[in-house]
Amino acid sequence: MSNKTCLIVNAVPNMEDITSFQSYISQIVGVFAKFGGSGMQRWKTIEQVMRQGGIKAIAVFEFPSAQAIKNMLESIEFNALNDLRKKAYKQEVDLMICETL
Repeated sequence: MSNKTCLIVNAVPNMEDITSFQSYISQIVGVFAKFGGSGMQRWKTIEQVMRQGGIKAIAVFEFPSAQAIKNMLESIEFNALNDLRKKAYKQEVDLMICETL
């Protein structure tokens, strides 16, 4: 059985600039798909039970390999969205490459 490789995104959307957030999401999903990202799952925090001010949105995308994710992160398409990403989120987005155990 082969392990699944996923990109996990933890973020705090900038709800004061919803237009930038929506624009970013509509564009980045296509970039992920171009590099093999699929099976998107998204969650929002409904209640934080420990600490304060944490992550408000989590997304998980399955990719064919860790290298596919690295290629995407280095791509012109991904990096063309850097300025929009800064507007769309209140703080830098956490990205993690993970495999199932």
